[in-house]
Amino acid sequence: MTARIALVTGADKSIGLEAVRGLARLGMTVYLTSRNQETGKAAAEALEAEGDVRYQHLDVTDEATIRAALAVIGREHGRLDALVNNAGLALEPKEALDVTPEDIRLTLETNLHGPSRLTQLAAPLLRASGAGRVVMVSSGASRYDYFADKTFRNPYAYCLSKAGLNAATVMFAQALAADGVKVNAVNPGYVKSAVSF
Repeated sequence: MTARIALVTGADKSIGLEAVRGLARLGMTVYLTSRNQETGKAAAEALEAEGDVRYQHLDVTDEATIRAALAVIGREHGRLDALVNNAGLALEPKEALDVTPEDIRLTLETNLHGPSRLTQLAAPLLRASGAGRVVMVSSGASRYDYFADKTFRNPYAYCLSKAGLNAATVMFAQALAADGVKVNAVNPGYVKSAVSF
């Protein structure tokens, strides 16, 4: 049987790197993607012993790189079985009255618009799988009870982006259900991730 094909974004470190490791160990061909080509290639090389891990440049804020990565998978496999939208950005936490428009723009582009556009463009390959899966890496910071809690500073842009990602998850799940593609969000819990932007 041909190996299943996966693509993981923001996979040169932290949660994404471990997702690649786990999928490779399951026998999947995994495209480890990152915006930083140097760290991405090094991460893929470090995981060679885990299975079929292939580096592919992909910046979720740059549609040209999204299209290029999907074109490679389309040519080589004709389908995508699993898409893990992991790439994310968490800037210095600023509350609603302090956050800058640029912080909001960068955070939404990375955490919401990028994963949404990638999912849209990957839809034909996911449909071709027959049982495609999309995982949106969300956060506990997306919950109302989290950002309503005033015992600590709530990062406005990050909370907004992850709450939006949850909404997008539901709508993509509805849009792709008839094609046999399942879309879910996961909350990995608190992780002290390396800065990724």
